[in-house]
Amino acid sequence: MGRYMFKKLGLFPNILSNSRLNRRIHKIPSNCWDAIFRFLSFLAIKSSDTCYFAVDSFPVTYCQKNRIDKRKRFLDRKYIGFAASKKRYFCGIQVHMVVTNQGRPVEMHFKPGAESDLNALWQMELDIPEHSILYADGAYNCFDLEDILFEQNIILLAKRGNKAKNRVRSISEERSISSKRQIVETAFNSITTLFPRNIKASTERGFLTKIICFVIAYSTSFLCPMKLI
Repeated sequence: MGRYMFKKLGLFPNILSNSRLNRRIHKIPSNCWDAIFRFLSFLAIKSSDTCYFAVDSFPVTYCQKNRIDKRKRFLDRKYIGFAASKKRYFCGIQVHMVVTNQGRPVEMHFKPGAESDLNALWQMELDIPEHSILYADGAYNCFDLEDILFEQNIILLAKRGNKAKNRVRSISEERSISSKRQIVETAFNSITTLFPRNIKASTERGFLTKIICFVIAYSTSFLCPMKLI
């Protein structure tokens, strides 16, 4: 819409067409997008307001269940996952993300829709300060991972649930974990609000690039007091 208005008003008479703009975006190396995200991540971690972190994932659907058999991208079965929050299957990816207590992204990974949250956390760098607390939901319950992170001076606090028999926490501690990890849900809601109804892309790389752009746009919004619409 912005490009259309600029062209109509004559502010940028030689504005690129949609197809040419897409081709130029595709030529941007992935390490450039990674560098931008890492810079924004560095600013988030160094912020004086940052005091803890939260981890979770959200699904990005390429196509719904009723069109899975007709899809042209993400053909491998590993991309068919189950969205617990929506209680339905989907074809696409899971965006696994660590955010600060302000909701600012500090680490992001794209994984196939069928990959578990815990497996993704095992593969994360978790380049966060020592003695940081990382809040998570019950999907990240793993004593081995907790012990390994504790040796690295990172405290993983995942919800235990009512049926936990080991390392049981008090009700007040569980409520505190649930409350503090909600910031990651708020961040996901803000990011997906920027998404169009359907993310259209002719290639898998183009699909992922668009998601990266939305996440970077959200992360950049913390640098200026403007509300993204």
